[in-house]
Amino acid sequence: MDSVSRPPTPDGAPLLGHGLAFARDPWTAMREWAEEGDVVYLRFPGRSQHMVTAPELIQRVLVERDDEFTVSRVQQRTFEGVEENGVAATTGDRWKRLRRALQPAFARDGVRSYGDRMAERTADHVDRWDDGDRIDLLAEMRSLTLRVLCDTLLGVDVAGDEHVVHDAADALVAKTDFRRVGQLFPDWVPTPTDRRFDRAVGEMDDFVASVLADASPGEESVAGVLLAARERGDVSTAEVEDNLAGLLLAGHDSTAVTLTYAWYELSRHPEARRRLVEEVESVLDGDLPGTEEFDALSRTHDAVRETLRLYPPAFAVNRQATEPTTLGGYDLPAGAQLMLPQWVVHRDGRFWDDPDAFDPTRWGRDDDRPEYAYFPFSGGPRHCIGMRFARLELVVALATMADRVDLDVSVDGDLTFTPSLSLRPDNDVYATVRRD
Repeated sequence: MDSVSRPPTPDGAPLLGHGLAFARDPWTAMREWAEEGDVVYLRFPGRSQHMVTAPELIQRVLVERDDEFTVSRVQQRTFEGVEENGVAATTGDRWKRLRRALQPAFARDGVRSYGDRMAERTADHVDRWDDGDRIDLLAEMRSLTLRVLCDTLLGVDVAGDEHVVHDAADALVAKTDFRRVGQLFPDWVPTPTDRRFDRAVGEMDDFVASVLADASPGEESVAGVLLAARERGDVSTAEVEDNLAGLLLAGHDSTAVTLTYAWYELSRHPEARRRLVEEVESVLDGDLPGTEEFDALSRTHDAVRETLRLYPPAFAVNRQATEPTTLGGYDLPAGAQLMLPQWVVHRDGRFWDDPDAFDPTRWGRDDDRPEYAYFPFSGGPRHCIGMRFARLELVVALATMADRVDLDVSVDGDLTFTPSLSLRPDNDVYATVRRD
């Protein structure tokens, strides 16, 4: 790429380029870089990257010209050792084959049938809390969402094995922490974080093997769907195992983080909380929410949408150009790495009034904004395969909890985030349980 066709480059540090600012505070750094233009050129140790923040350009990458882009090397490296054979990390015909194999488990009607069980599991979990209890909110939400996922999509009881999945998820977050000095070392140099990751993933591999041992091909679970695909010769054993591992890790953690932030914001905004509870009480009338009530919970949907806008669980989508292309008037070579940050676009004042404010009512207004000003589950053919499941669980779980308890959320200092794979809070988030 010559200097004429290169996008603007924000100021960076000697040697480390933009890596230092990104490791210290990616959230502020990305928003500042975006002020330079809709496409900017960034330098990191050992690589370069283009950050794209114009919704119409994001739509071109993810949807209109998706054949010119694939998952990036950054994303593939992220999942090495845990789900490199999974649908999130594979490309080309192999990705298409895996996506087809998994799709039956996430069909719309099948997913919606899980609503009743999601509500029951949530009610059981919340009913263990006593008035005045002070709970670790993220830990409780992770326990809940893992139980829901295993009970519905996998058809297994995870009781007693929760720590195995939680430890693997924590190890992956630690390994991908941008502040970790070990990320600068060659892959063959072992670090304590790498060794912890290998141990945790090994234990989760054993758990996945036990799930598969108890599953039967063709049964109504992801394990059954994948085993049937393996019998047909559509997928390998390694692909079955890695896709189940990926489902366990991302399928519980991202939903738990979103529920944590939803309660954090509802606790800070009493009027939004009042409106949501008013709707829940009217729609549910003391019953549990299920498939029939899902569509009627419009304010709950709006609270979830607004939480995903402010706190997208995966704060950026990464892509790689498969061939020379042009984007936003700039020439990109084959292999160019792209970062499409939801964190920036979801908080861009060009598309959102008072963009940093939590305002669920904005979703009831007829605001004219580009479609890809909002893409919490990515978009195009590679959108998150669990999107329908996650949306259903978030609405059902939030409504079930709001009908039973109020949570007074507290954070030690300002809310901060771990600069890693997922948008986890970097500080402890506690909640005091209030019952009427």
